[in-house]
Amino acid sequence: MLRRISILNLATPSYFTRSQQLWKPSLVFLQQQRFAGHNKWSKVKHTKGAKDAKRSVIYSKISLEIVSAARAGGLDPLVNNKLQAILNKAKAASMPKDSIENALKKAQDKNKDDLEKVTYECVIPGGIAMIVEALTDKKARTVKEVKEVLNRVGGSVSSVGYLFDKKGKVVFSAGETGHNFEQIMDNAIDCGAEDIEEDPEENLIEVVCDFSDLNTVSKALMDRKYEVQEIEASYVPLSTVEITDAETAELVEKCLDDMENLDDVVKIHSNAVVPQ
Repeated sequence: MLRRISILNLATPSYFTRSQQLWKPSLVFLQQQRFAGHNKWSKVKHTKGAKDAKRSVIYSKISLEIVSAARAGGLDPLVNNKLQAILNKAKAASMPKDSIENALKKAQDKNKDDLEKVTYECVIPGGIAMIVEALTDKKARTVKEVKEVLNRVGGSVSSVGYLFDKKGKVVFSAGETGHNFEQIMDNAIDCGAEDIEEDPEENLIEVVCDFSDLNTVSKALMDRKYEVQEIEASYVPLSTVEITDAETAELVEKCLDDMENLDDVVKIHSNAVVPQ
């Protein structure tokens, strides 16, 4: 269970108001139960296959982020905070060393097309707003694939950016500090965090800040020896849409899963909330 601390009145630390509430994710991935017959081994094989496929998708997207970060800020993680964060993320995901090195080599290959960041605003079943972020060397290919996923569920590309607030997001662990959540929270406030969430299961902390302060906040956290894994924009929904219809939930699940599996897509944000 994630716990979230919202911080108000940051200009006057002695008057902080902290409110704890259940966390509602802006990106909702519904988990569908699947059965592989009554044979125990068939279930094990299915589960392993699904996990391996998921891991492969994660590694592919991290590779894209490594290439993009290295080309934008150089190959030295000591001066390229974005690259350092992604390398930490790759390590936490147990990404093979060879895959990381291949991504860094690709970043140095001048014969390869540059990766461009593109964003697509979409509406999917249930009136759900979705923002898709991608890294691509062929925009025409990426937009074609995104539209194909949308068409399969009756969605469309449509302006929905006004339904989200663009913020900065930093995801990190205690690293070598050994700090508990309370200590991390105090330090994060000092570094400029507006909102703090803890994921005890993954031992990760996510802080949200003003987008213009993203580099300052992430560097301040790194300077305090926290292991930063993500430094990126986050599209926070101004309000959420609760999905209660089973058929709509199934279409939303299909859309999010299919979109996530596109090679060029690296992040998906939505305003969907599904009751558990």
